[in-house]
Amino acid sequence: MPWSPEQSQRAMVGVGGAVGLAAAVAPSLLQRSFGIPAADVTGANELGWRLFATRNLYLTARAATGDQAAIDAIGHLQALDQVVFWHAFARRSVPRRTALLAVLTSAVIVGLDAHRRSGPRPSVVSGP
Repeated sequence: MPWSPEQSQRAMVGVGGAVGLAAAVAPSLLQRSFGIPAADVTGANELGWRLFATRNLYLTARAATGDQAAIDAIGHLQALDQVVFWHAFARRSVPRRTALLAVLTSAVIVGLDAHRRSGPRPSVVSGP
C-alpha cells in the first residue's frame, strides 16, 4: 500500500512533537545526540532549546487536534528553520554535525509536508 498524504501529515506532526518533547524534557540529552558536547551545554542554550520546544509543542498540539492553520504552518516554519540551521552551519556557531543533523531532521518534516500537500485539501466548513 502506498504512503498516503494523511500518513505524511501524521508523521510530520509526530516528528515535530517528538523533537519538541525531547527539547523540553531533556534538552542536554537532545543536544548531545545532535553532536553538542556535554561541556558546551549551558543554561543559556538549554533555555534556547526549551523556547524552540515550546513553539514546536504548541504547534504540533494544535495540529494534532486538526487545526488546519497549525498543520499548514509546520512546513513553513521548518523552511524558516532551514535558514537558521544553514546559517549556523556556515558561521560554525554550533558543530557542523549539529547543524547538518538539524537540517536533515527539518528536511524530513518539509518533505512530509510537501507530500501531505499533494493530497486533496480538507473541505472547509463555513458558519451556520
